[in-house]
Amino acid sequence: RYSLPLLLLGIAGIMNQTVDKIIFPMVYPDAEEGMRQLGIYGASFKIAMIMMMFTYAFRFAYEPFVFAKHGSRDSKESYADAMKYYIIFSYMILLGMIFYLDLLKFIIAPAYWEGLKIVPVVLWTYIFQGVYFNLSFWYKLTDKTQWGAYFSIIGVVITFALQAIFVPRIGYMASAASSTVCYLVIMLLSYFVGRKHLEIPYDLRRIGIYTLLVLTLLAGYYTLAHLLPINEWMKMGIGTILLIIYCVLFYRLDGRTLIKKK
Repeated sequence: RYSLPLLLLGIAGIMNQTVDKIIFPMVYPDAEEGMRQLGIYGASFKIAMIMMMFTYAFRFAYEPFVFAKHGSRDSKESYADAMKYYIIFSYMILLGMIFYLDLLKFIIAPAYWEGLKIVPVVLWTYIFQGVYFNLSFWYKLTDKTQWGAYFSIIGVVITFALQAIFVPRIGYMASAASSTVCYLVIMLLSYFVGRKHLEIPYDLRRIGIYTLLVLTLLAGYYTLAHLLPINEWMKMGIGTILLIIYCVLFYRLDGRTLIKKK
């Protein structure tokens, strides 16, 4: 009763992460062009591996922490802190990778650089995936693991539907966006359903402040990068200044508290 839904969740989760590459050649109108675009998509996807490694490192460390903390007086506050700091550091990686994308692109061959536009989208996918994983413990701690299976099946349906509808129209950008939408939807579902079963006092106000800050910094970066006649090094210089602003604000808002807790 407890483990079978988790098995289905795992299978559906793997499908959510890989199905975009499997069905892309099937739904793209031109088979040869579809394979070419799939190669560009796959190569550009690799650049986002830094965020993936951070997310998976968090997952492996967080799961034993959650079960060890369960039942203690400050468990819910600890879960809320973990969520907040995961998002804070995820945003830091997101900004760093976008601002230094002109340097990171040398990981792949120049022939694949046309696919770099998917990297920011994939980074958001991994952030949503990590938040969803953080939220998922409510149904594990309350022995309601069937909800995990429901959410994952919904995610697979969303991914399949968006791929089938939009890949023939906009190519691999639809593959990247479908995963983002999938994890965004199941993340929100898990949060709102979970509130009814295990109330955790997430600091939504502070998380909202950081989200707004990141979106503002990204908007400023893209605006300056497109309006000003600047080269790649100047763009990275602007990005460095914006990243420093984020780090300074983080230190003032939560960094000193985190250091004291350590």
